[in-house]
Amino acid sequence: MQELTREQVSALAAALGLPVTPDDALEVAHRLNALLEALAPLAELPLDTVEPVPALPDEPDTP
Repeated sequence: MQELTREQVSALAAALGLPVTPDDALEVAHRLNALLEALAPLAELPLDTVEPVPALPDEPDTP
């Protein structure tokens, strides 16, 4: 997998209208790359053999 660059993060932020400094873009790129690396093993899961199940949020406690 190719890592995101500071320039790519800056372009994505600009497309979303988010102000980002070059230093911040470098930090965001680093964090996004770490997240993508951590999530990569999920792509190996055999999801084509699993039936989807809705995940509903817990009901709030009512007095």
